[in-house]
Amino acid sequence: MTIRPARTDDAEAILYIHREAILAKAAGHYDQPTLAGWAIGPTPERIARQQQQIADPEFIVLVAEAAGEPLGFAIAVPSRRELRSLYVKPNPIGRVGSALLHELEMQAFRACDRLTCDASLNAADFYRAHGYREEACVEHVLSSGVRIPCLRMSKDRPSR
Repeated sequence: MTIRPARTDDAEAILYIHREAILAKAAGHYDQPTLAGWAIGPTPERIARQQQQIADPEFIVLVAEAAGEPLGFAIAVPSRRELRSLYVKPNPIGRVGSALLHELEMQAFRACDRLTCDASLNAADFYRAHGYREEACVEHVLSSGVRIPCLRMSKDRPSR
């Protein structure tokens, strides 16, 4: 498995990974209307928005792949101290999310001293296991208007 910076031509694959990960991993934590509003597949508008994020120097966008197949992605905006996204589709490799998070943190913590994320309920234990602390229960509002119950979590840059 390798982790690399995303390219604009990864945008559609990133959106498919997003959808597959939500449907596979969040179904036990959220109702069907929430999942349907969250797990939207690629549309021309969403692909263009994803390409803009990939091209924006404020964003760190990473892709994990094996044998040329994208398995997961992670996005951070260090200037806002935000870990925006980390999604991994079902795969036989394992620890893809941990590897993505590690690389994303290494890059982001060069530019900021703390990362905050709105962790979905199914992902909260993953973030806890990687040193994130719970701050509050929040509703994350998607661009579609769907509200997703989440946990606001944060992690300080490790001491050097």
